[in-house]
Parts: sequence; C-alpha cells; structure tokens
Amino acid sequence: MFKKREKGQSAVEFALVVAMAIIMFLGMMQFGMYLYGLSIVENAARNGARAGSVAQACPACEATAAAQSALSGQPVIRDASVSVLAPGGVVGSIVRIRVTAHIPLIVPGGDAFGLGRLTTVSAESTFRQEGWRP
Repeated sequence: MFKKREKGQSAVEFALVVAMAIIMFLGMMQFGMYLYGLSIVENAARNGARAGSVAQACPACEATAAAQSALSGQPVIRDASVSVLAPGGVVGSIVRIRVTAHIPLIVPGGDAFGLGRLTTVSAESTFRQEGWRP
C-alpha cells in the first residue's frame, strides 16, 4: 500500500538534485570566468602602464593603446574601458591607468545568489615615468 504512494518520489528527488547540481556547476563556471577575466584585466593594466612609462612622447596615449591592445580578442570580457588616472610625461612622475571590464552572468537568477558582483572586474597599475635627463 505504501509502495503506491512513493511512486515517482525518486524522479522528483532526482530532478531536485540535478537542478541543484547544475546551478552549482554554473556557479563554479561563473567564478572561474571571474578569475580569468580579472587576470586578463590585471595584465592589460600592467602592460599599459609599462608601455606608458617608457614612452618618450604622449605616455597616456601609449598606455591606453597598449592596454586596449592587450584586451582585444579576449573571449570572456565585454565592454572594456581604459582610463588614465595619472598621465606621467615628466621623468620620475607616475603613469597610472585603470582597466575595467564586464563578464557575462551565466547563472540563471545569479543576482539572487549574490553572483552579480562577479560580473565586473577592475585593476589599476602604476609605473614611474622613465627617461633620460640631459
């Protein structure tokens, strides 16, 4: 008699477990995409600031161009922006840039799980302006 009432119970449990497993898997994928995107943005900021620090003319232009070049063609990031916080230009001054990008949210309803903050990555890098004094 109890067997008839339990019919289909395992299918319901399986559906619940599979749904939770898929959401956990997508959450791990989202976190991995966040770390990968953060690495890309940090490298772009470092490359840009380094290129600006060794530029002899228009360090801010060189920094921006190098950072955007490092960001082009990357599969994970979207809407990348590069901003110059300190343009350098004089030997010993500081070249500082900030690179910000967005990562697509792949978890359905991810904002409800607190994954919304894993969609924006940002990094800053600072180098001293190099050059020769006459």
